[in-house]
Amino acid sequence: MRSLLLFLGINFLTLTLAAQKDSIRYTADFQFERGIYPEFEDWKNQDPVKPSEVIVDIDANSARFFQYLFAREEFRYPREHEIVYKKPDDIFGYAPGGEEMYYGTDYKFEVIGAICLLREVGQVDSYSSFVNPGEEFEAAREEGSGKLYMLDFHSGDFSKLKKRKVKSILKQDAELYQRFRKAKGKGDEKLRAFIKEYNYRHPIYFPNAD
Repeated sequence: MRSLLLFLGINFLTLTLAAQKDSIRYTADFQFERGIYPEFEDWKNQDPVKPSEVIVDIDANSARFFQYLFAREEFRYPREHEIVYKKPDDIFGYAPGGEEMYYGTDYKFEVIGAICLLREVGQVDSYSSFVNPGEEFEAAREEGSGKLYMLDFHSGDFSKLKKRKVKSILKQDAELYQRFRKAKGKGDEKLRAFIKEYNYRHPIYFPNAD
């Protein structure tokens, strides 16, 4: 029995080390793969549909590629030997390149980690781009509510930012939860501070592109 437990322990450690080698801890300067993430798991695996893979008559290198694409009712792309049709409202999110990441088409990630914090920013005004078509022109977004939302990185649960939901996650870290209970302050700023601390203590990982 001891031999079996030892074998299983060594095997688990080997798999864990291999997984860490193939992944990288998320930090604020992490560069997301530019593209569309149809599903939640596509984002976690950093496996987007690249602009060049979308079957559409839009320049994949254009700074406004997503702006033009999301102005359409539907778009299509090949995956696993078939053509997939998708509506902009049905995607998990997209990354325009660099450190920015959007949930759906109108929620921007402000904090990314085990607990993600997002703000509703509104959809890009697809019509303003035709007023001034120059590449340097940055289209405005329709006014969003500015409300804050949260996304559980492990479960994919998306909801409005609520104290009780944050507390239920913080309770998984007894020491931090006690600090939360004793800390002065209230409202979103306190929640944001402890969300960041929780994320620091419980890091997430993305596949290592290297």
